[in-house]
Amino acid sequence: MSKVRPSLERKIRRGLILLIVPAFVLLLLLMHTGINRITSEYIGSRLENDVGNIITALQWSDGRWKINENKVSEIFNRVRSGHYYIVRWEGGELRSRSLWDIKPGVDLLPPGRQVQSQTGGPGDEHWQIWQQGVRKHNQDVTIWVAEDISAFIARQKEYEYYLLSVLVALTLLIILLQRSILHWGFASLKPLQNALVRGKLSGAVNLPKGIPEEIKPLADAIERLVDRSGKQLSRSRTATGNLAHELKLPLQHLQILSQATEVEDNRESLKQIYTQLQRRIEGELRRAKIAGSPNPGELFNPREELPYLVQLLNRQRNRDDPIELVQQVPEFAVPFDRDDMLELVGNLLDNAWRYARSRVQLSIRESHGDWTIIVSDDGPGIPPDKIDTMCLRGTRVDEQGDSNYGLGLSICQSVVNSYGGHMCLHAARSGGLEVIIDIPQSGKESIEEGRNDETEAYS
Repeated sequence: MSKVRPSLERKIRRGLILLIVPAFVLLLLLMHTGINRITSEYIGSRLENDVGNIITALQWSDGRWKINENKVSEIFNRVRSGHYYIVRWEGGELRSRSLWDIKPGVDLLPPGRQVQSQTGGPGDEHWQIWQQGVRKHNQDVTIWVAEDISAFIARQKEYEYYLLSVLVALTLLIILLQRSILHWGFASLKPLQNALVRGKLSGAVNLPKGIPEEIKPLADAIERLVDRSGKQLSRSRTATGNLAHELKLPLQHLQILSQATEVEDNRESLKQIYTQLQRRIEGELRRAKIAGSPNPGELFNPREELPYLVQLLNRQRNRDDPIELVQQVPEFAVPFDRDDMLELVGNLLDNAWRYARSRVQLSIRESHGDWTIIVSDDGPGIPPDKIDTMCLRGTRVDEQGDSNYGLGLSICQSVVNSYGGHMCLHAARSGGLEVIIDIPQSGKESIEEGRNDETEAYS
């Protein structure tokens, strides 16, 4: 059975429904409660006025209470008119003609007390009741007044059904409109898709103008990733060509020696050629694997990495007087790929450690979004006439004499180029070589992420 692919449109539509339905249900409940309260207050005010009129119309005569019919509404005299009253006192009661044979129970209330309630009446009637205790002529009297509000309830339900129909139709309309709006919004991503397809064929991505702000960071990340991938592919091809070119002459020597008569001296020659091949192959392969990653998934934290590098370099130096590293590095992780920086800084320190007498200086600092790395040593340095040719392809000082600066610096140059940086060599004040590397950073927000996310990246 095929697996359903996740859909952003379905997720947004589902989220909209989960938002709209409870909101509309809450709206219906609020309107229902509000209309009920308005109806109750409106009918209650009318019943209160009726109670006032009945109190005024009450007269004590011949040992019982009577009501002056001229002071109350005539509607109380029509049978089942929907307006009813009962006047009750200790020992008797008066009932409106409209009640006819209906005999609701009325409790006596103390003077000043008022009670409102709703209850079912005869047939389809629904009563709203007002009871009030009064004292008149030194006697306690309870007045009960009721009104049939079934017509109000029916009209209220009619309006609520109408509102429910409108809300349901509105929900369906919003969902349909949402689909069109989403398609219209996603259409703005079509130029980006076309640019990525063209980039897949040409190897370079040129993003169109007017990319939505919400996906601009993603588009920039894709562009940088494709650019880095293209550069990495180019470096791999270049490295392969370098490797093939570098191996041609040593292999020819091996072929000649293999055809020669076995002589003891040839063994040392073969060993030297083997060492040379191994070093060149290792250098080219390390150059080819440089990531140049624009995405700092694992950042380089110099405070954590440098102690291990120093320990390893001192062990390789194998001397009683270890080299002192004077460092000025940030406390946070820098926004560059860890492997790239280990390759870059490691090669610089390896070269400096090999020729330093007692001290190596390392500085990593950031200014206005750009990064500068400086490594210097107090060794013999490099002749000025050879500094300019150190990092040129195919020209290495280590090919002549014992110096091995060239190979490491060539690899460093590849790393720096992958980040669009610049590397230059100078004579250090301490007498050795000083390497200065400037690496631009495309966005300052990436640097802030390196500072803020240091704990997450190395937790």
